[in-house]
Amino acid sequence: MAYNKKVQFIPARPPKRERPVVIYSRVSSNSMDQLNGLTAQISALTRMVASVPEWLLVDTFIDIASSKTGSSRKEFNRMLEDCKSNNMIRVSKATL
Repeated sequence: MAYNKKVQFIPARPPKRERPVVIYSRVSSNSMDQLNGLTAQISALTRMVASVPEWLLVDTFIDIASSKTGSSRKEFNRMLEDCKSNNMIRVSKATL
């Protein structure tokens, strides 16, 4: 009994980036050291989010403000409102 040995290759579908993720980063001053640290934070978090196939980076929130002065952290508050209204799944934050 002969049969046809044709094999059809069906490539795997990459997972959809469906889970919205935001990045929050803060430094306490605009000194060169702090800004270099901010760059490192954003870079590390962006790579981390990109490494998870299901995550979709939708926004990045950055505050440059000292917590000692009682500043309002506008981007942090905007992020919280955005998360509430858009039902964000993940918030990535790093302290370097």
